[in-house]
Amino acid sequence: MSLDKTPHILIVEDDITLATLLKENLKLAGFSTRLCKDGEEGWQVFQKEKFDLCLLDVNMPKKNGFELAKLIRELDVFTPLVFLTANSSEEDKLKGFGLGADEYMTKPFSTQELLARLKAILKRSTSVKPDILVKEEIYEITGMRIDIPNHLVYFKNSEKKISGTECDLLKLFVKNKGQLLTRNSLLLSVWGRDDFYTARNLDVYINKLRKVLKENEMVEIINVHGSGFKLVENLEQ
Repeated sequence: MSLDKTPHILIVEDDITLATLLKENLKLAGFSTRLCKDGEEGWQVFQKEKFDLCLLDVNMPKKNGFELAKLIRELDVFTPLVFLTANSSEEDKLKGFGLGADEYMTKPFSTQELLARLKAILKRSTSVKPDILVKEEIYEITGMRIDIPNHLVYFKNSEKKISGTECDLLKLFVKNKGQLLTRNSLLLSVWGRDDFYTARNLDVYINKLRKVLKENEMVEIINVHGSGFKLVENLEQ
């Protein structure tokens, strides 16, 4: 793997056979892991250790995957979350993405597909670690400043932390201010693919960004019907 350090993965899965298989395959692929058998144990461990990514089963005792993800996101908006579930319903997938998930994989899945998706998520993840120096990357637009490495958006009288995925999207919009960004180009740039559920995930993150941008009335993301989205400045306000 072409990563600077060994990624540390939290696996929270109550099926011991699958959990053991995941742990062994991730170890062979160059990851270090911590295995927890239920959501409560996963929550206790997450608060004590630093992880680069969390693999969360949805249907678990004590705390299910959605409940655990909500707690994690209240504490940490950066660490990528991947749901594993036997439930393929659209409602569940959208709920997972709404909680800030980066990926949602339906069982059974191939080990190679899982590893490919984890590596893609880790590659685009820019979570700042205190012992790593990162290149300064600052973007400014009317009424706000975006600090990419630290996942911060500064407004006139406030600041807002955003997730790595939100950062990636906002960076694309700011760099292409006033230009149409098609749905396909956004999906391929941020997620690396354009399947149905990733497209729905894009809608979730566009809504998240719009909530962030409410702090700045001079900038908004608009829909271009049937094509995509555009970041525009309302300079007359």
